[in-house]
Amino acid sequence: MLYQYSTKPFDVTTVENGVKVANITNEAPHCVSSLPITTTDFTVYNSDLSLIIEKLEKYGVCIVKSLVERAQCDSIVGELDPYFFRDNAWNGSPFPKETTVVTRSVLKSSTSVDIILCNDIFVQLSSKFLSESNYFWTGNQIKEGNSYIQLNSSITYKVGPNAKDQMYHREDMIHHNIHKESTSYTYGSETLLGLSVALTDTTKYNGATRVIPGSHLWGPSRCPDTNKENVCYLELEKGDSAFMLGSTYHAASSNSTLDDRITSFYFMTKSYLKQEENYFLDKNMDQFKKYSNRALKLLGLDLSEPFCGHMDYQNPITLLTSQSNFDESGIKLSNNNYTETIYPIFR
Repeated sequence: MLYQYSTKPFDVTTVENGVKVANITNEAPHCVSSLPITTTDFTVYNSDLSLIIEKLEKYGVCIVKSLVERAQCDSIVGELDPYFFRDNAWNGSPFPKETTVVTRSVLKSSTSVDIILCNDIFVQLSSKFLSESNYFWTGNQIKEGNSYIQLNSSITYKVGPNAKDQMYHREDMIHHNIHKESTSYTYGSETLLGLSVALTDTTKYNGATRVIPGSHLWGPSRCPDTNKENVCYLELEKGDSAFMLGSTYHAASSNSTLDDRITSFYFMTKSYLKQEENYFLDKNMDQFKKYSNRALKLLGLDLSEPFCGHMDYQNPITLLTSQSNFDESGIKLSNNNYTETIYPIFR
């Protein structure tokens, strides 16, 4: 297959027996991730949006205490419990064999739709880091098109006893997102923002997620396994949450206890990118009529302006909701699929 465009920042050579090796130059410690950092540095105890944004920009991760009620966590676990599964092919990659998952959790837990998917803080943060507004020429007019957010994945992980460490990775590798080295955060390069909700207490000993704060600023040549001086464990009480950029290196940890660790990870992405999970292919359309307009939009059933995601040049969300409800929801529906037309003055 001929690839017209590739971003491959490593010097790769083939040695004997056809093995490929990459020559990596050791880099100086990063100015942020090499500093002494503890979870206290990126933990907030309220829903102060500006403070959460500040932590995400600096560390790539932010813990928010008590975002979800403990009883709601129990409801989500109860709704998801029949659906946990594992693939026999898993043996450390992508998960240890002791780990089971519920994929497409949002379709199997009605509680999680309102509590996680439509969580106001999650939606506002995702919009802040992922939404776009751009200008395009159409003939002699300039059109403004807005692109919102959609759910990328909703997976719940049950890390069982004796599970081993997962390997460090960036979630946004699914979108082939290659980042440049930076000393401070710049908007525009992010394709994912995640919300992790602890459905049980998570500790260093039962499989809490490990993160490398500041690794969202790394370029592509830094290996997480050799640059993890400041690894932090996201030790959370039931109902605590952690927001994380898709560019932040993280991994599940080993479980040396006798109990399961259960955590949901929901990630949002840009509405013009492919979702990691397919929420629609094997489902009856009537199943989605029970969802609010906001939930339908976040599931990816709304247009990304001007036409991305259309069905016969119609907004697919109109098949699932009445016109009156649609207008009340605040979701735009118009024959003019741009936010605004701007008339140029040529000088």
